[in-house]
Amino acid sequence: MLESIGRPGGADDLSGTPFAAMPERPTPEPLTRAERVNVVLVMAATQIAHLLVVAICTASIFFTLGLIVLSPELLAKWSGGGPSDGTIFGVTLPVPQSLIHMTLVLCALTFMYVSARSVGDDEYKRDFLDPLIEDLHTTLVARNRYRV
Repeated sequence: MLESIGRPGGADDLSGTPFAAMPERPTPEPLTRAERVNVVLVMAATQIAHLLVVAICTASIFFTLGLIVLSPELLAKWSGGGPSDGTIFGVTLPVPQSLIHMTLVLCALTFMYVSARSVGDDEYKRDFLDPLIEDLHTTLVARNRYRV
């Protein structure tokens, strides 16, 4: 994507924007180092945020199902007869610590699985990455026109 920014021909991307009427530069100005870092950070932060939201939603489902399905006797066996209250970041909750630990393990496993799966999944790339790349490309084409 960073290499295609310098190529002219992004007129279709900017239709309906204030940049559509601006003239296109014959040879666009190359991206500065800070702009390249910004593009990479936007891509990375967006993907990490997306994966974290999926993992947290999955963990909340596991946590809720654990509250509904697991009996207090089973949770007492898991914890070895430990306290029935758990703590997260110093906050005491009326939930067994063993359930909190299992939920955190399942959340971490979900994050790792979804992260690994997203690397090679064509459907993920088509539905999430391609629109993100198109939006960033449109932004950079508008940048080239703005700097004329």
